[in-house]
Amino acid sequence: MPLLCISLLALLLLPLSLSCDNKRTPKEVKNDYMPVVQPVINNVNGIITTSLQNSSCPALKHRIRGCTVENADIVSTLHSLTCKMRILNLNIYPTHLLVTTVLNSVRCPCHEKPTKEPSMGLRRRKAARERRNNQKKKEIKKHCKAEAILSAMTNCYQMLNTILADT
Repeated sequence: MPLLCISLLALLLLPLSLSCDNKRTPKEVKNDYMPVVQPVINNVNGIITTSLQNSSCPALKHRIRGCTVENADIVSTLHSLTCKMRILNLNIYPTHLLVTTVLNSVRCPCHEKPTKEPSMGLRRRKAARERRNNQKKKEIKKHCKAEAILSAMTNCYQMLNTILADT
């Protein structure tokens, strides 16, 4: 019985331990935007736009949740969007730089997900051309999702600048 109580208590307190204690204020994050974050966002946006020049983006299965008037915690939303960008794992250096820059700005790391156990099932071999086509489609899909995340991040920073324009 005591073990059950301890387990239940641990489950209740776990979300609290995953929160970020030293997150910066919106004003501090806003002050980093123009000189530090905006040039990196513009650079990544240009690279992704160029990579999607001859491609059309499919509709995303899940809508990227950005900043809205109802969602007042802009810093947390920026953090969440940045962690989603990190999960995409694009092989573009400025993307890694963007993730690092924003995480340093909000001073809150992304929480690691536990790794999955390797599958022991048999994998079928496919023809090289089919594999390349699937890889290209996956790459386009990743770039489209990155473009949507960048748009949401830019919107969040613009809202932050508008809200804190007087200060």
